[in-house]
Amino acid sequence: MVYHPNSGRRSAVTGALRVLAAGVPLAIALPEMAPPVTGSGAEMLAAGPARAAARWFPIAKAEAPNPGAKVRYTCPMHPHYISDHPGNCPICGMELVKMAASGGGAAASSDESRNIVTIAPEVVQNMGVRIAPVERASFGRTVRATAMVMENERTRSVMTARVEGWVEDLKITAVGDPVKKGMKLFELFAPELVVSQRDYLIAMRERDKRRLESTEARLRAFGLQDEAMRRLAQDGQEMQRVPFYADRDGVIAELPVVNGEYLKRGATVLRIQDYSKVWLLANVAEKDLGALAAGTRSAVTFPNLSGHAFDTQIDYVYPTVDAKTRTGRVRMVIENKDGLIRPGSFADVSFEVKSEPRIAVKSEAVLHSERGAHVVVSVGEGRFEPRRIETGIASGGWTEVRRGLAVGEQVVVSSQFLIDSESAIAESFRKLERMQTPLPLLALTTAELAMVDHMVDAAIYLHEALVDGYAVEPKFLQPARDIRNLLWSKFGKTKLGFVLDDAARAIGEAQSARTESETKAALAKLTEAMKPWMMEGVPKHYAEKKVAFFREGESGRQWIQRDARPVNPFGKSQATLVPWPVARSKTPPPASPAKGSGIGPSDAAAEPAKKNGG
Repeated sequence: MVYHPNSGRRSAVTGALRVLAAGVPLAIALPEMAPPVTGSGAEMLAAGPARAAARWFPIAKAEAPNPGAKVRYTCPMHPHYISDHPGNCPICGMELVKMAASGGGAAASSDESRNIVTIAPEVVQNMGVRIAPVERASFGRTVRATAMVMENERTRSVMTARVEGWVEDLKITAVGDPVKKGMKLFELFAPELVVSQRDYLIAMRERDKRRLESTEARLRAFGLQDEAMRRLAQDGQEMQRVPFYADRDGVIAELPVVNGEYLKRGATVLRIQDYSKVWLLANVAEKDLGALAAGTRSAVTFPNLSGHAFDTQIDYVYPTVDAKTRTGRVRMVIENKDGLIRPGSFADVSFEVKSEPRIAVKSEAVLHSERGAHVVVSVGEGRFEPRRIETGIASGGWTEVRRGLAVGEQVVVSSQFLIDSESAIAESFRKLERMQTPLPLLALTTAELAMVDHMVDAAIYLHEALVDGYAVEPKFLQPARDIRNLLWSKFGKTKLGFVLDDAARAIGEAQSARTESETKAALAKLTEAMKPWMMEGVPKHYAEKKVAFFREGESGRQWIQRDARPVNPFGKSQATLVPWPVARSKTPPPASPAKGSGIGPSDAAAEPAKKNGG
C-alpha cells in the first residue's frame, strides 16, 4: 500500500547521511606506470581531477578544455609539481604530462577551483562517494578543562551544641548513615535548657506576653527546633532530654561524638551532607577565562563512568587566578540523584563559547594539503569540482567555512566503500546473535515493557519535531536514553541488548544534533534500531497501540508515527506503510504497558492497522 505525503507540510530538507572514516586507501594500477597509485577517492578528485578521470577511470571523462588556455605540465607521481615547460620531474625523474586546461590562463592557474571532472554513476557507487549539504549550523569554539567533584556547600548542615550538656539516645552511630528530614537524631540533657523551659511554661500559665516572648527567644537561641517547641507548648511540661531532628535529607558526613559524651558550648555534634546535587570545579587556562561566563553550556564526561555524559552550565566563575598554575576556577552544579558521582572524582569538561550560526560543512569533507584546505563539490550529474576554501573554527564534527562555499551546495564527505574498523568490530558482535534467545521469547515485565516503550516515544517525538518544525529539547530525550542503562543488567547479553545499545546511541545523536539533517539522520537510526523489537519482538503490542510504521520510497529511511496518514519527515517523496507481522501462536503475549508509557491509542491509526493485519 503506497501513500503520498501531505503537500501542505513544509518542504523537505536534504538529510546528511552519516559517513564512516574518510580517506580509505584505494589502489588502482595504471597502464602507463609500474607502481600503483594509492589515495582516497576524495583525494584523487582533489589532486588531479582531469588526470584522474582520463587515466584512473576509463569510464570517466573530463570537461573539454578551452583551446586558448595555457598548457602546463605535471608529474603523475608528484602532482604538486607543476611546470610551464615539458621535461622530467626533478623529484623522481618521470616524464611530465600535460595538465588539462580550463577556461583561460588566469582560471587555470587559480587555486580557488580546478577542472570539473565527470565520473560515471557506477564508478561513484563503487567508490562509495557520499555527499552532504553545506548548512548553517550553530556552534562555537571549544574550551577543554579538567575538573574535580566537590561537595555542594549549599546543601550542608552542621549541628553544634549551644549549651553544655550530655548526648543521650544517639540514633546515628557512624559516618555514612542516611538520614531523612524530620528524623530524630539525638537527645540532649542540659540543666540550662530545663530551667529555660520552666520559665517558658510559667509565662504561658500567667499569660505574660512579654515574658513569654523573652523565654521563647532564649530557647530558640539555645537551639530548640520547631518540633521541640510545639511539643513543649502542647504537653505543658518541661523535657529533661530535649530531642533534635535532621533539617534535610542526606548522609552523615561527620560524627565526632558518641552516646553519653559531654559537650561544651560550641562543640560540633554532627554534619549532614546532601549529595543529590554536587559541585564540579574546573581549572581553566587563564587565556580562556575571558570567554566563559555564568550560563555558558558545558558537556561533562567522567572516565570512571563509561557511557555517562552530562550537560550542564556554569554556575559561577571565581574572580581569582592561581599564581602557580595560571588557571582560574569555574563552578558547575550537577544533578546526582542516583549517587553515581562521588566527591573527589575527576571529570573532563568541554565548554562551547561564542556559539552563533555559521556556514559549515562536515569536518570529514575538508581535505588539507600544502595549498591549504579544500573540498570536493558535487555540481550534479556525476560532476565534481575540487575547490579551495577558507576555514574557521571546528567543533562537534563541523568546520566553519568563511569563504568558498554557499549554503545548499553539496560536498563529498567520504569515499566509504570499505568497512572501517569500528564497524567491523560491531559486525563481529552481531554474529553472536544467532546463539541468543529470539526476541519473541524474551519475557519482559509490565514495567520493563513500558520502559522500552519510552524509546519508541522518543522516535515519535523526533518525528513530530521535524514535521511541526519545533526544536528538539535534549532534556526531553534523556529519560529514554537512560533506559539502556536501567535494563542493561538483565538484557544486555540478549538480542534486546543490541536494540537498547543502538537506540541509546541514536538518541544521543539526536540530543547533540545541531541541524535539521542531523536530526533526520538520528530519527532514521533510532527507527532502524527499534525495528527488530517492534517487528519481531512484540508486534502485536504496538499494533494494538495503533502505532504506524512507514518507509520512504526513495531512500528507504523509516519512521514511526501515531497517525495512519503518513507525514514524511524526510521530504515529499512517497511513503509505504510497513504492515505488522501476524503474531505467532507460540509467542507469549506481552504484558500491557504500565502507567507512564507514552504510547497511546489513536483512532486515526485504527483503519490501516486493520488493513495490514495489525
